[in-house]
Amino acid sequence: MKFDWKDFIALAETLYHQANHLGQEEACLRSAISRAYYGAYGLAREVARRKGVPLSGTPQDHAVVTRHFRRAPEPLFRKVGLELGRLRRMRNQADYDDHFPRVEKETLLALKRARQIQKVLSHPEQGETSP
Repeated sequence: MKFDWKDFIALAETLYHQANHLGQEEACLRSAISRAYYGAYGLAREVARRKGVPLSGTPQDHAVVTRHFRRAPEPLFRKVGLELGRLRRMRNQADYDDHFPRVEKETLLALKRARQIQKVLSHPEQGETSP
């Protein structure tokens, strides 16, 4: 069964909304950022793969997918690449930095970016023209 990457975005939203109730609030918020990124990245990677972008199955694919979208002729797809890059930097901060100021605000921004990417990539008429 094929995984639906949108489920990570939905999980990220749940983690954000339930962070106070689950305990370990900062861990929930950081995890939400991480899941938001991986959900958006998974959706973008699927589109890139369908378009014939050569992927290696290595961590370098993150940059390859982002670059693919950033170089697309359509402004919406270039924005996907830009937002995916920003989201990855947020994910790295959430996963690796000991101090993460404004984590709640950053989580909201990460969720917004992931939903924007999902929206653009979920429209078949857009997803099939380019990138």
